[in-house]
Amino acid sequence: MQAAVFYGPNNISVQSAPFLQDRAALKVNACAVCGYDVRVFRKGHRKVSPPVILGHEVCGQITENVNMNSGTIQADTRVALCPIIPCLDCPYCHSSQYNMCTNLKEVGSTVNGGFAEYVGIPEQTIKIGGLVRVPDNLSDEEASLLEPLACCLNGLCQLGPFAEPRPAVIIGDGPVGLLHLQLFKNLVGAGAAVVGKVQSRMQKARSIGADAVFEYSENVASDILDFTGKAGAGTIVIATSSPSVFDLAGKIAGKNSKISLFAGMPNEQKFSIDANWLHYNQVTIVGAFSSLPPTLEEAAKIAEEGIVDLSQIVTHRYSLTEVEKAIQTTETCSGLRGVINKFPSLGKERLC
Repeated sequence: MQAAVFYGPNNISVQSAPFLQDRAALKVNACAVCGYDVRVFRKGHRKVSPPVILGHEVCGQITENVNMNSGTIQADTRVALCPIIPCLDCPYCHSSQYNMCTNLKEVGSTVNGGFAEYVGIPEQTIKIGGLVRVPDNLSDEEASLLEPLACCLNGLCQLGPFAEPRPAVIIGDGPVGLLHLQLFKNLVGAGAAVVGKVQSRMQKARSIGADAVFEYSENVASDILDFTGKAGAGTIVIATSSPSVFDLAGKIAGKNSKISLFAGMPNEQKFSIDANWLHYNQVTIVGAFSSLPPTLEEAAKIAEEGIVDLSQIVTHRYSLTEVEKAIQTTETCSGLRGVINKFPSLGKERLC
């Protein structure tokens, strides 16, 4: 098969790669490029041991019948892939908290992923029901975004029930921020504002229903507090890896506010919290990482019903031979999500 093999920081090569056909696999139809892929490409990651094939937001067709606890998925069925590979033997796995597995592996990180013609389906992923049928009304490119949508749904679950009348504020105008926006507006039924930096993305936030959009600046907290009637945001989602947003989140949080730390941060990043502020204002801070197969199923249902419009998030499409261009587009915040959806013959196009 052809694949984009990652050899180390700033070193990726589209080449012929062996594929072991001793297990079920997906023929990749589309694989979206995540910010995590960009960070690994530029700096590597402690979980990633090159050479490896990146890419974990995958839609593909099963190459053979796959038996799962919920029944058999027939060959050629389009599915979205839950990329977690749990050990099935630790305390978290025993309580079905597979994304918290103490020995967790992941497709496109610790094992080969979707920047390739085919991706193997780990046995553990099948055992936990990690293949979800793609609704007929979703394109392959839209279906590749079911995985990040599931992660956003997991983030909402960590926040708990929403009886909060105050609006949510989403810090970050990228794909994940705009998925959260649609969820708050169309699923939770809450008011929501977006804080961003990129004009095209901020305009997109307006077009898909944001009640307010703020351009990030040193003084933006005052404008946000005015938007909330001085009460502060009921929920704050940190959907950007910029460390400076911790300070902003603290300034705009009101009493009983909940803050979701959704985005990963640089390893060296630390932040301090005023314990009395946290205590007396009853502020809750939660983390959110990855998702579970049932959440991926819920993401497929939500997208099928049009509660979230994934077509609003897909802005660029690439051939596998353009993988570095796809990474650069993500890195420079050009558009929203770029998706690799073409796998031409290696002999017909110049390799990266």
